[in-house]
Amino acid sequence: MKRILVVNPFGIGDALFSMQAVEALRQEIPDVFIGFLCNERTADLVRLNTSIDRTFVFNRDQFRGLWRKSPLVFLKELRAFLDLIRRERFDTLLDFSLGRQYSFFAMLIGIPRRIGFDYKGRGTFLTQKTKIEGYEDCPVAQTQLQLLEASGIFAHKKNRLPIFISEEAREGAAEELRKRGFLESDRILAVAPGGGRSWGQNAIYKQWDPHRFSETANAFAGVKVLLLGDESERALLAELAAGIKNTHWVVAGQPIEKVCALLSRSQALVCNDGGLLHLANALGVKTVSIFGPVDEKVYGPFDQTIPSEVMIEPVPCRPCYHRFRFPPCPYERRCLAELPTEKVVTALKKML
Repeated sequence: MKRILVVNPFGIGDALFSMQAVEALRQEIPDVFIGFLCNERTADLVRLNTSIDRTFVFNRDQFRGLWRKSPLVFLKELRAFLDLIRRERFDTLLDFSLGRQYSFFAMLIGIPRRIGFDYKGRGTFLTQKTKIEGYEDCPVAQTQLQLLEASGIFAHKKNRLPIFISEEAREGAAEELRKRGFLESDRILAVAPGGGRSWGQNAIYKQWDPHRFSETANAFAGVKVLLLGDESERALLAELAAGIKNTHWVVAGQPIEKVCALLSRSQALVCNDGGLLHLANALGVKTVSIFGPVDEKVYGPFDQTIPSEVMIEPVPCRPCYHRFRFPPCPYERRCLAELPTEKVVTALKKML
């Protein structure tokens, strides 16, 4: 294998999980050329990984729009996109999409070796596949590394991901912090009250109550607070900011490199289960994370060399998210509603 295309079209956390496989490939085959196909939301993050040689961005919504507008235009644009990939002459596909379309198109453009998971019989076009019903029993990244081993590729264990933050981004973040009253000597707590964008309307079932986040931040006198989230979470961040007594700054919808620079300046992140948790863990930032319906043993922080505390309330119905399915919750989010602020504050004191 000399030229490998890795596919993960999902969110920030999923992309970071698959970067463990990328780093294992880089360690095992130092001169390998690695391409990474992702969606538009994760593209800027993928480009920060110095082990990835080229990023391909597949905007599913854009292509769906083209199909509705004109199937002919859709086919023309799809062919142009596939030609970009074809020109790189990849010899291996590593497919973490759990679908069949990426391996099908890889076959069409002549990628001879296609490795991936056979989920619900969708591995038809894979040449090497491992049957899977869902990510269970061990961390997602570890399951993906095991796929490499099953395919005859030796996979190293956990690696620190080479996420490069430019000096320009670091200096820009430092300057903005100074303008908002954050001194170099200050302790900074990052707080991310959102997450779960891929869950759509069910995202609330992954989110601890905002007022509890503000209570947690207020328990630390003298600590200054960064409130992080994407543009769609601006109202949630504003609600949280209204209850915080300490100096704080709402950072919503900012470029991922800026978020990385701000996280790297923080002493710790307190957050829900979501992409920013895994980004902080990859950057070496301490985390206190809150898990509701999702199994923390599967989707929790992967790099255990970085101090982290996972907060759960051991109600008998959790974790209820299994095999990529979240059943309707009849208990009014009790796994989150019954998690007390004091428990999170105690965990965070260990970090700060």
